[in-house]
Amino acid sequence: MNMLYTNFHIGDGGGHVTYILSLIKNTPNNTYVACPGSSSLYKILKSDGYDNLIDIVFYYRITDIVKIIKTARLFAKYIEEYKIDIVHTNGSPDNRMALYASLFCKRKFKVVFTKHNAKRIHTKLRLNKFNDAVVFVSEYARRATVGDVKMPHYHVIRNGIDLEYWRSKTPAHTGNALRLISTAGTRMSKGWMFLLEALASLLPEERQRLSVTILGDIPSEEARSKAAALFPAEFPGFFPDPRPWLEKADIGFILSHTDTETSSFASKEMLSMGLPLISSDYPNYMENIDDSCGWVTERRNPESIALTLRRILGMSPEELSAMKLNARKKAEDSFSIKRMAEETQAMYEKLLC
Repeated sequence: MNMLYTNFHIGDGGGHVTYILSLIKNTPNNTYVACPGSSSLYKILKSDGYDNLIDIVFYYRITDIVKIIKTARLFAKYIEEYKIDIVHTNGSPDNRMALYASLFCKRKFKVVFTKHNAKRIHTKLRLNKFNDAVVFVSEYARRATVGDVKMPHYHVIRNGIDLEYWRSKTPAHTGNALRLISTAGTRMSKGWMFLLEALASLLPEERQRLSVTILGDIPSEEARSKAAALFPAEFPGFFPDPRPWLEKADIGFILSHTDTETSSFASKEMLSMGLPLISSDYPNYMENIDDSCGWVTERRNPESIALTLRRILGMSPEELSAMKLNARKKAEDSFSIKRMAEETQAMYEKLLC
């Protein structure tokens, strides 16, 4: 089976990159990847010695119609040359390009579209008539995108992670001081400023028991100044491998208040590393945790977060250590990359029957 994975991002593709790399490594197919040469996916694969790379930009603006047609013809040429059976697309620009390419391609191929976000698609024609399979990475992503509509070619295949890679080497032990961490990034939509506001409302003796580390791009000077006035959080930057930071932490947090995120690899990775999670009540995040391994707070609500922090501070080290073990168990039970790869491969094989 010859697979062509596509990713339209010109820079960091976030969870899209993790998703594509996971399928390349865990499915038994002959694979190719088409993405912009400037993208993190291209650079990662290139540095890993992956040879089946196609440097291509997926134009989508109506003002780029000439470039779109030229790219569609070139894309069709690659599909024919590499005898591609399935093009697995991961965003609307590359999904449309695959459909345009079919108009110029002599070879018949199947098109799969993975819906990574929860942005509603107002016209379902592209999903229902022109894609051979549509994958939603969570049940929430399906509901948010298409409501209660059910189609035979709709599939909910929850994202998985490499549970061995995301395994802490340190035992589950919690002391009096608690280290909170997030690997979800530093965009304001991630909600970390509400956590700092909650921390600012605690008593001095409560604040002294807590520290906060937020991994991701360094926030703007204005954001850092506002954060410093609330609580001395640490912003060490972005790390391709955050595991050493996670191993030093006690509790993870992911407090996004956006309406477009879906699977959250970050939450699954933190749980897999044995970190119970403080989560916002964003529906998709609530698919990832339960009372045994996390706490749900109201979005954009520092008071709700502060109540949770006080509840955590009132727990014994033994109770928190048990929650760490439960976090790892939750990951093992629910977030296996093996399961994700097997379900995706079964979908591929069914398409070619």
